[in-house]
Amino acid sequence: MVTEFTPYGLIRTSNSIMAALFYPKKRLGQHFLVDQNIARRVVDEAGIDTCEMVLEIGPGKGVLTELLLSRADRVIAVEIDRSLTDLLKQRFGSAENFILLEGDILKINLEDLLPATDSGKMVVVADLPYYITSPVIFKLLSSHQFIDRAILMVQREVAHRIVAKPGSKVYGILSLAVRLHADPALLFDISPECFRPRPKVYSSLLRLDFFDSLSFPLKDEKGFFMILRAAFGTRRKMLKNALRVLGLDQDTLTAISDSTGIDLERRAETLTLEEFGRLSNVITGILKDR
Repeated sequence: MVTEFTPYGLIRTSNSIMAALFYPKKRLGQHFLVDQNIARRVVDEAGIDTCEMVLEIGPGKGVLTELLLSRADRVIAVEIDRSLTDLLKQRFGSAENFILLEGDILKINLEDLLPATDSGKMVVVADLPYYITSPVIFKLLSSHQFIDRAILMVQREVAHRIVAKPGSKVYGILSLAVRLHADPALLFDISPECFRPRPKVYSSLLRLDFFDSLSFPLKDEKGFFMILRAAFGTRRKMLKNALRVLGLDQDTLTAISDSTGIDLERRAETLTLEEFGRLSNVITGILKDR
């Protein structure tokens, strides 16, 4: 069940005056969480253990950072905004378990951040700007072997796309990409009133529990996504027509249907991950033999 949370008071810290003087940058899509109850709820849902390392993406003014530092063995915060890194240094620079990196998370190799621990994995916590949500999620998926779980605040519409199931109008490439690498769960919605400045849309808290290996054995992962792009490129077309963009003639498509047991008169949005996996393994094999 999805629960909606609304604010019961704003955060107050010793640095509240300094934080208040910071002006959000529209170009970076900055909307800062200001509700203490929601902040605690987010960190509680992360289930941080004292031996775990947390990667916080976009710590902003440090609302979640403060709570994470009290629970995790180490918190590595990656912030692209220099004015915010100055604020974060002043707030948490003396904490022994705090590491601050100024830079773009999309350009950082996540494996390089891992300490020499037994698990060799990290927990990711992030309040993601809407404009960069999909690139960051695909970044995490490409580094799935280094992540145990991720707790992400995202636009509600994106969260619904991620957890969508076959037959849904919002089911698509993002839904399948996530389920290939992780088990997604929509935890609760967050009101725009919990942020400053207030966004125009609701947010949702999403949890991704990453698999050690792909949820379906693919022969060629790049080929899998090539087929997804072809299949969903024209959602209203039946697969037998959408897949022609790959250079497959009618006889080949008939053979693919017979081999996989998948009716190619279906549309892409009706296929499960397993069915797309079977389709991909057969088609990529055919394309490689040409």
